[in-house]
Amino acid sequence: MVISAPSGGGKTVVRSGLLKLNRKFAFSVTCTTRARRPGETDGKDYYFVTVPQFLKLRAEGKLLEWAKVHGNYYGTPVKSVMAVLGKGRIPVMTIDVKGARSVKKLFPEAVTVFLLPPDLKTLVQRLRGRGEAPENVAVRLETARSEIKVASGFDYLVINDRLPETIREVAAIAELETLKTARNLDKVRSFGTQLDRKDL
Repeated sequence: MVISAPSGGGKTVVRSGLLKLNRKFAFSVTCTTRARRPGETDGKDYYFVTVPQFLKLRAEGKLLEWAKVHGNYYGTPVKSVMAVLGKGRIPVMTIDVKGARSVKKLFPEAVTVFLLPPDLKTLVQRLRGRGEAPENVAVRLETARSEIKVASGFDYLVINDRLPETIREVAAIAELETLKTARNLDKVRSFGTQLDRKDL
């Protein structure tokens, strides 16, 4: 599951809520070239790699998506997502709209969710509430304008007005997606095989 939103849209807090709500959700660990901060653990918070290591992963197609932010590289390793899926859990990624498109292209079965604040006033309040400088708020609002324009390309749109309700709605999307016939063809085939047995 890929969750995107304009800056201040609440994607990180929604992801945290999902992880607390149900153990079937798991954070898909990303890799970065930035320095490790106090208290961070390699393999838990991020996979900390060097720039050459990151570029090698990118060149070998081992990243679902990547971006360069404030001079540092960030990306989602394929192995991180597959490890979560291998445990029968749902990997949750919180990335920008460009990254979401990349994931959907390489991983068509991914489910994309776009979080939209209830209105512009709320978005501005959330940005200011994070202590953003006025000039930064203006920049982020301009970025939000371009991001919202491509929201129609996402599988689902959720209005992030009341956090508990938003978390429940995103969790419900995941639940419905797991029930899609296309995701359960192995069960259909298994039942058909049982019906074909001669000793019934």
